[in-house]
Amino acid sequence: MTEKVTKLALVSRVFVMVLQLLANKLIPDHKPDVFRAPLQTDERITWLDKTITFALNGFRHWDGEYFLHIAEYGYTYENTLAFYPLYPMMVKSGAYGVNFVLGNFMNMRSCCLLVGVVLNVALFCKAANILYALTQRIFNDLNKSWNVVLLFCFNPASIFFTAAYSETIFCLLSLYVMLECSCQIRVVRAGAALAFSVAARSNGLVNLGFPIYFLVRKFILKQSTLVRTLMKVLFCVLLSLAPLTFFNFYAFRQFCGIDKPSNHSETIVSYARERKYVLSGYRYGEQSPWCDDSFPFPYSYIQSHYWHVGFLKYYQWKQIPNFMLASPILLFMLWHCVKYLYNFLATLLPKYPLFYLVKEYKTLPYIIHAFALTLFCLFFVHIQISTRLLCSATPCIYWFASDYMPKSFDKFELRSKAGLIFLWFGSYVFVGTVMFSNNLPWT
Repeated sequence: MTEKVTKLALVSRVFVMVLQLLANKLIPDHKPDVFRAPLQTDERITWLDKTITFALNGFRHWDGEYFLHIAEYGYTYENTLAFYPLYPMMVKSGAYGVNFVLGNFMNMRSCCLLVGVVLNVALFCKAANILYALTQRIFNDLNKSWNVVLLFCFNPASIFFTAAYSETIFCLLSLYVMLECSCQIRVVRAGAALAFSVAARSNGLVNLGFPIYFLVRKFILKQSTLVRTLMKVLFCVLLSLAPLTFFNFYAFRQFCGIDKPSNHSETIVSYARERKYVLSGYRYGEQSPWCDDSFPFPYSYIQSHYWHVGFLKYYQWKQIPNFMLASPILLFMLWHCVKYLYNFLATLLPKYPLFYLVKEYKTLPYIIHAFALTLFCLFFVHIQISTRLLCSATPCIYWFASDYMPKSFDKFELRSKAGLIFLWFGSYVFVGTVMFSNNLPWT
């Protein structure tokens, strides 16, 4: 089955890549006033660079510009600190290897783009296999597990799993944490995956709930002692906070010093002046007020200052199109999560002891996690990112959607709930890829 799942995942990535190529060449790129990684004016461009740009340039738009810029130049501007380091570090490591071998034929910018896309394709195939294993572990239903993977491979946020975004690595690590916790809870492996997921995305810290829940569950089921449970929980907490601590310390060193020596090129410095960005190594006056906090934590400040992220800040009339864009997944997740939790609290909890429910209802922590993320998307984030955030952070969307799929595709009807899900997923794959690859609003 691993081979079959991998082939399906590869086919879906090839489809997205071909669609991106066609859309990027047939439709002129939109040019919004957003961050574009500065291009070195003296950089040599070869035929191989032109080929990679021709084939893959549609994958470097929007946040992809930030990730690839960090991979190539590091955290040069303060606003880049909103993007956590794991994915750009992996891209950078791979790009240096490719550049070492093909340095005479390909510049570093092309190496980063190539590695960023190829890396995500490989990680996506691995994530699909982990999702299959997790679903089979929870439900023990081969048909459901296959349908879940099929939905995942053509999910509404599909473009972001191939573009230079951290969604794929975060999804893989999150699913691995869930799989480990649903099995033996090998605390070192689960803790390491948890730590890496925190290094990939800020919401990776929410995954800490899984090892805590399943470790406490083992204690409730009398499969572990209280002391062992507390020690393992403490280990997971400390391990998950480690990358966040190091990253914040790095950010403080880079942006909170005064006239800290730096080796920025003139292109980087000029772009900072043009865009009025805060440059690492130079802090003047009232810049970077987060540096003066008792516990300097740049992420919240940067999200609020540069992107105006905060509670209900996105509730404006002009954002109605973005709310419409996010409404399918938000309504879908809210309906199914509320329905599940209501049934659990109103029907099951009064009838059965907590011991029984914790033992038998293995899906409960996943639903709570998905519901919390959905509410977070609804009230705190730029609402249009809800689709990619939920599609990469929880398997529940695929579990819920698979319940509507027929046992055999011979029985599939377009005029059915399964048909509506097919139209939703398919249209978002197509429209999202076309719009993203031409730098149109689809973030």
